[in-house]
Amino acid sequence: MPIGDYCQRPAATVLENDTARSAAQRMKLSGVGSLVVVRDGRPVGIVTDRDLALETICNRLDAGAVRVGELASRSLVTVHADAPVREAVRLMGRRGVRRLPVVDDKGEIVGIVAADDLATLAIAELSGLAVAIGAQAPASDEQREKS
Repeated sequence: MPIGDYCQRPAATVLENDTARSAAQRMKLSGVGSLVVVRDGRPVGIVTDRDLALETICNRLDAGAVRVGELASRSLVTVHADAPVREAVRLMGRRGVRRLPVVDDKGEIVGIVAADDLATLAIAELSGLAVAIGAQAPASDEQREKS
């Protein structure tokens, strides 16, 4: 299963020169808690609602003047759209991140996958497995008596 089949498309993005205020407004309108910071269509960082709030308030920054590129996480980890889901899981665990931008062959952003998305996928897979196993289980004594 390639991760590109399960990522959220399109990823919510912001340009690194956009202001913190415009990024916050975009998050609010899009109903998301993070934006992938892009330059020329390629991800260069991630900024979260927490980053925006804490950095601007604690440092008394002007949200209308400070640029997203100044606040964004720069230790960006990405995953290729063709990579297996297990690779995305392994990357998240090894690098300690909860969100992975998904990129194409050119390194351009195509989507994003969050740890919550992968947990939901795992639950759905396990649920399907439980149903399949249940369908193959022999009937109990109680079920045979009712027949």
